[in-house]
Amino acid sequence: MHKMRINMPLPPKHHISFSPSDRSVDILPGTSLLEAAWMAGIRLASTCGGNGKCLQCRIIIRDGKTSPLHPAELKSLTEGELEEGYRLACCTFPLSDLAIHIPEQSLLTDIRLQLEGISGEKTLEPIIDVWEIHVQAPSPEDPRADLDRVKEGLENYINAVELTADIGSTRQLSSLLRENDWRVSSYVRSNEIIGFGPHGSPPLGVAIDLGTTKIAAYLMNLLTGRELAAVGALNPQARYGDDVMTRLRYAVNNADPSGRSPGKLAQEVRGTIRDMIAGLVEKTGDSLSQVADLCIVGNTAMTHLLLDLPVRQLAASPYVASVSQAIDIKARDLDIVASPGAYAHILPSIGGFVGADHIAMILATDIDRATGISLGIDIGTNTEIVLRRPDKTRMVSASCPSGPAFEGAHITDGIRAMKGAIESVKLTVNSVEYRTIGDASAIGLCGSGIIDAIAELNKWDLIDERGRFKKTNGRIIAGEQGLEFQVAQGDGKKGKGRIVIRQRDIDEIQLAKGAIRAGIAALLEVTGTSPDMVGEVILAGAFGSFINILNAVNINLLPWFPNARYKQVGNAAGQGAKMALVSKNERRRAQQISAQTNYLELTTHPGFNRLFADGMMFPKIIR
Repeated sequence: MHKMRINMPLPPKHHISFSPSDRSVDILPGTSLLEAAWMAGIRLASTCGGNGKCLQCRIIIRDGKTSPLHPAELKSLTEGELEEGYRLACCTFPLSDLAIHIPEQSLLTDIRLQLEGISGEKTLEPIIDVWEIHVQAPSPEDPRADLDRVKEGLENYINAVELTADIGSTRQLSSLLRENDWRVSSYVRSNEIIGFGPHGSPPLGVAIDLGTTKIAAYLMNLLTGRELAAVGALNPQARYGDDVMTRLRYAVNNADPSGRSPGKLAQEVRGTIRDMIAGLVEKTGDSLSQVADLCIVGNTAMTHLLLDLPVRQLAASPYVASVSQAIDIKARDLDIVASPGAYAHILPSIGGFVGADHIAMILATDIDRATGISLGIDIGTNTEIVLRRPDKTRMVSASCPSGPAFEGAHITDGIRAMKGAIESVKLTVNSVEYRTIGDASAIGLCGSGIIDAIAELNKWDLIDERGRFKKTNGRIIAGEQGLEFQVAQGDGKKGKGRIVIRQRDIDEIQLAKGAIRAGIAALLEVTGTSPDMVGEVILAGAFGSFINILNAVNINLLPWFPNARYKQVGNAAGQGAKMALVSKNERRRAQQISAQTNYLELTTHPGFNRLFADGMMFPKIIR
């Protein structure tokens, strides 16, 4: 029977215009305004995968008809905001053409990305050797292949059983030789020729810290170990989930059944890394073909998603990785443009979500070589903790699902660390003193400001030990959505008026700090270590670098270690990645750290629920 194919006309598109960017896009009905913004190239904040939970994608509808209010909007937006036309972009769908205004605090602009870290000594033991080769041009008497000539020239320097050449490097060779008077720089990794460059071109490498929220990349000269340039970016996967579990579930539910192409999350992050590397070499005036090696670190979930490894077993207890040892993979297999035969090296992991970035942090801070009891804490969306006792043969590490609250997610007026974010808060008898990033008008609270504000609420007895507002205090007022404390009167012209702390914001911080505090307490318990025995506390990561340590102790995020020296070391994982990039010895040391570290699964630790509950409490502070 003959079958007729009927082409149904598509429904008419809606025209969406955005201010103040003057961008627009035409979208089909059923497309959320969050997706519309992304399609228009607008970096609209969202870290919950478009589920109406992070409250960051606030927009204002200026003109047009939209879908009815979603329950998440009724719960999170005040009556005043609703009257002004505020909506959550992820929960809103067009019913006509729309004119939309995006407040400044909803845009991902001028984000402060922590690139700097502890400046430790890098042991230079190059992974890539470069040899300057000058060969004779072919002639009727000597018609040997171009590669054979170069191999013969290299054999004068390299004592290899058999020198091989990556096929990609072979494709470069003939034109390079003829364009450069038969002189080339040969990049050799072990006994493999992985690329060629014009005579005198040094091999370069890129170290990458692949964070759940942020990515940092560093361009290095592999011969000198010198850093040439650095760049940071937000992890594009955050739009599919702000924490590792949400992101893993998205990957599982949207996997390609055929397995013939990388998953969407792999494609997203690979594209960002590719763009970052291109931007780095453009800064220095070098060539992508000089990028001869990469070293990538990240927690287990991030490296699995990058490599497009199976993650179903990682997303459920007992959280088993597909692979834990170090991996060497051709950069081109990750869709990364570099020297044709360049490899990407991923450091090993330890267990669960304690991955390569944790090992890189230990490398950079020398925790594995500490002569006293040392505690390392890398605070982020996923917080990793390690405790080292010199009298024990093994270190112990744990991973805490601290979530994105310290990045401003799920907080009423929370934003990332960007221009205008309140980064420090201090209460006086009659007022609130605060400082913003860039000394700009206040548009919201970033992580360090949130910690300060809650610590001050605790110090001034405005909340009780369970984090509940004290209704009898006149500084706590009844807002449209319950009790709240006003931190600042923002600039309404920027899109945000009053900036407040609500009860649900304190609840979010309690969950985050409870997880971290419980992880620290569990490590102390299993190693038989009391707080007074700890001699060094190392705080790594962007958040750990900017928090007020005393305020972190005052809200019970960190215990007080009376005899410890506290160090805030910045992006230690990035520093460790740089060290492993330029040194074979550091890669061997990373393997040793992996083998010498026990993994503590907190959910199976006896009494973890008790420790978590204790960590959520607020201590009494005497001013």
